[in-house]
This record gives sequence, structure tokens and C-alpha cells, in this order.
Amino acid sequence: MNRRPLLTVEHALYLALFALALALRLYALNAHPLNDAEAHQALTAFRLVNGRSISSLPPSGSPAYVFFTYFSFLLFDASNATARLAPALFGAGLAFLPLFFRDRLGRAAALLAGWLLATSAGLLAASRSADGAIVALFALGLSVGTLRHYLATSASGWLIATAVALGLGLAGGATFLTGMLTLALTALVMLWLNPEEREGAREAWARLRAQGLTFLVALGVTLAVVTTVGLIFLPGLGALADSETAWLAGFAPSAAGRAPLTLLLFLLVYEPLHLVFGVVGAALAFRRGNRLGQWLFWFSLVALAFSVTYSGRTLFDVIWVVAPLAALAAWAIAEIVRGAWAAEEWPMMAVQIGVTVALLAFAALNLAMFAEQVRVNPNVLQSRFTFSGVTLNASATTYVYLALIAIALTLVVAYLMGMGWSPRAALVGLTLSLSAALFVVNVSAGWGLTQLRPDSPVELWWERPVADDLNRLMTTLGDVSNYTVGNAHDMQVTVQASPDGALGWALRSFPHVTFVNDLDPLVNSPAVIAPADQQNPTLGSAYVGAGFPLRSTWTASNLSWPEQFAWLTFRRTSTSVQTENIILWVRQDVAKLQDAGPTP
Repeated sequence: MNRRPLLTVEHALYLALFALALALRLYALNAHPLNDAEAHQALTAFRLVNGRSISSLPPSGSPAYVFFTYFSFLLFDASNATARLAPALFGAGLAFLPLFFRDRLGRAAALLAGWLLATSAGLLAASRSADGAIVALFALGLSVGTLRHYLATSASGWLIATAVALGLGLAGGATFLTGMLTLALTALVMLWLNPEEREGAREAWARLRAQGLTFLVALGVTLAVVTTVGLIFLPGLGALADSETAWLAGFAPSAAGRAPLTLLLFLLVYEPLHLVFGVVGAALAFRRGNRLGQWLFWFSLVALAFSVTYSGRTLFDVIWVVAPLAALAAWAIAEIVRGAWAAEEWPMMAVQIGVTVALLAFAALNLAMFAEQVRVNPNVLQSRFTFSGVTLNASATTYVYLALIAIALTLVVAYLMGMGWSPRAALVGLTLSLSAALFVVNVSAGWGLTQLRPDSPVELWWERPVADDLNRLMTTLGDVSNYTVGNAHDMQVTVQASPDGALGWALRSFPHVTFVNDLDPLVNSPAVIAPADQQNPTLGSAYVGAGFPLRSTWTASNLSWPEQFAWLTFRRTSTSVQTENIILWVRQDVAKLQDAGPTP
């Protein structure tokens, strides 16, 4: 009897996708400091590991995140990287989820879906954030996948796996409720539109009821263990309730959340491949009667509608739109490309792809040149420009016109190829060229968001990101501490800030740090950190200070279309970014000792 090999080529490809996803998520994971929202949750796990008193999680906190980060800190030193390690691992694990749906997607489409999940800008940013959102997304996808396998095989192991995944998701807090509500509304739409789905749902419910006790026990145990970190963090139950209450409060019109336009803009700018081919996939799914494609379309549409109408929205909500769009886009591309075109068509299709790529590259270069002209001269529309030392008698918008002509020519070339040679070959060539171009946009946007400018509010992901200068502040403070007490962390430090924010996390290794609401003349510690508006604080001694940027915000308003284009191309902005600074005050006698250098 022939045995199926444990490692097939397909499985090897999934492992390669996982390795790629992991590399994108782990690279330079420690470089950027945690912001306030990330720090509050990470500090809960840090204090739990070190036996310190624990304040409550933020309303949007995730007990599941605390559970995995607790073990991350227990096994490794607490750092920015280990605080983000669990989301990074779960984010990389998304590449495996299409395996559960390859019977409906097809093998090629499932692999492509794993590729898109691994490289998505939004999913990559969520995976590199100290937050439980990506854990919730993975848990929901896993629970749906394992439930399908249980219904197909009746194996109780798959049912227990479904309960465990669902329990893990419920422990994720508010973000998982968004996914569950979206799934429930999607199911209602599908049941209403498709009578056949109703029969399948009744049968599935009957089988689940027969195994209800097993399911509920596995669900309850998982939820209790994860929420309480193995029963050592009982306040986790209260934190979960607070998270769900805060999610319900987010429906109030007065709830403060990100602007709806920000979410839509993020999808258009950072996820164009998923958006364009997701729409194409939706059209194909309804045209060909593909039920899985219809489920994915309605899920993404309901998630988008919820994100736009929910007052307490965050940018993390886009993950519920992006993930199903990734699978839908992969299926659409595979369906268009799939099938056998005649071997004699390959040369002509290769020519079309080459011409299309060249035209798109020419368009991109012209758009980049226009954006560069805007950077050099914001009033470029009212001036002439110089190219290679020659002043041309044309405005800079010529670059835009040339780019638009090149893009139009790609459609003309595809039309002529279809009319004069083969419509299918022309469609496949256009699909491959366009998907490759949009993939480059996706990857470059994700790289800029997570690697080049993670501390910039111009990148949209965080509304008030913490500046990388916080690392410079900590290096300076460590040097001062070395000169003062001979150790990089033993110096007394007074901080006018919240102990649960970014500064609280950055100073976690300083055992003699004191957080205060206001500074007063009784403060006499060797170092003091205070907001920049405290220009001359009244302290117990004379101090000298140095300023450091801490946070920044950016509001895009009244931008001309060339300035908007410059932002779209290179994330440049002529409008000022508002920066919140802090000052490190060092006692004058300590500063003089440091300036004098070590005693010989």
C-alpha cells in the first residue's frame, strides 16, 4: 500500500510562506519603542511575571495577549521584541489558514491566499503591534476551519479544536466580538439569500447539540485558563468583562474613534491588490455560484460597513476586511489564470506582459518625478521645471499626463491583443501584470509602515506613535545613571507621567523610579523627566535639561492635490507634524560630574 509522504511539495510551500511571514514580522521587531496603548498591556504581563502589583488592563485590552506575553517574558527578557512576539507568531500563522479551505478555494488559490496574508500591509502592521487583535483574527479563522473539518469528518478532535480556538478568541476581548458579530451578520445574509444554506445550518446545529457538553467544557476550560493566565491572574476575568463593556460603549455616537475616512484611505493606499482583485473575485463568485467566495464577500462588506459606522473604531478593524479580501483576491487571480492556454500563445502573452510592465514602470517613474517636483517646490503647478540642466517649457503636470497615457496604453495593448490574437491570453497577461504591479505597491507600503517610518503619524496606523528618540532618551539616562551610581538602572528617577504608558514601559528596569502627577520643591532625585511645557519646574535643586520628542500627531487638512499625491507616493507632507516633547532634567552636580568624565 502506498503511503502519502508526510512532507509534500505543497506542504513545503506553506512552510516557506510561514518562514517568509515570520521573517517580515520578526525583522527589527525590537527597534521601535512601544506606544501608550501597547505599553499598558505589556506592563501587565511584565508585572505579573515579576510579582508586582497589577493595575487593570486598558478597556480595549486583551487577556489572551497577556497570557502569551506572560510566557514570552518568562522564557526571555522583557523587551520591545518579546512584547510583540506573540502577535508576530500568530500573524505568521495566518499563512496556514487557507489550508483549511483549499477544497473550496483550490490548491493554487489557497497557496496564493497564504502569500497575500503573509505580505498584507495591514496584517503585517497588526502582527508587529503589542495587541491581541491578530490573535483574535487567527482564532476566528481557525475555529471556522476546524468546524468545517468536524462537519466533514465527524471526528471529535476537530470539534475540540474548534472549542479551543473559539475560547482563545473570546479571551481576546473586544476585537473578537467584532469578528463574531461580522460572522453572525454574514451568516444571516447567506441564510436569507440561499435556502440550501439553511438546511446545512440546521444539520450542523443538530450535530453540535449532540456534542454540546464536550464542546462547552473545552470552550470553558480554554477561556478560563487563557483569561486568568492559568488561574494566577484572576483579574483577567474582570478585564475581559471591561473589554466587552467598552466595546458596547463604542456604539454610542459620542465614542471617540478614528475617522471613517482614515480606514477607507488605508485600504485604498495600503491594500490595493486585495481591494481590486477582491472586487473582481466577488463578481466572479456570484457569476459562477461559488458559495465560499460569496461568504468572503459578504464578510468583508459587513466588516467594512461595521468599521465605518462603529463610533469606537480603530485602525485594527481593517484586519476583518483585509483577511477575507486576501482569500477572495487569491481565488480571483487563480480563476483567471487557471486553465490551459495553448503553448503557441505563450510567446505573445510574454510580449504583452513585458510591454505592460514597461508601461507601468514608466508611469510609476513619471509619478515619482512629479512627487519629487512637489517636494522641491510646493507651488510646482505655477512654475516651470528643469530637467538635466535644460529648462522645459511645460509645467510639472506633464509627468502626470505621461503617466496617465502610459496606464491607458496598457489597456489598449490588452484590447488589441485580445482582438487580434487571443482574448484569454490578453486577460491572463493583463491580470498577471496588474497583480504584480499592485503587489509591489502593497509590499512597499507595508515596508514603509513597519520599517522605514513606524514612528511617523503620517503612516496612519497609530494616531499618536511614540518617537524613536525615546530610545535615545533611555541611552542618555543609562549613561547618567552609570556616572551617578555605577549602574545603568539604579539611579533614582522622578517622572511626571502615567506609570502605565510608554514612559512606564521604557523605565521598567529602573527599580527606583517614581511617577508623580505634579513636580514640587521636594523632588531632589538625580534625574527628572517632565513634559516640555514645564520649562522651569520648581525642584529641590538646580537642574539642567535636554529635550526629546516623545509623541507626534498629524492632521491632513487643506492639502492641495499635488501635496496629496506627494503623500500617496512617498508619505511626504508639507503640513507640520505636531510633536509632544519631554525634557530630561539632570541635577546640576550630577551633570558636572558627568562632564568631568571618569576619575583616573
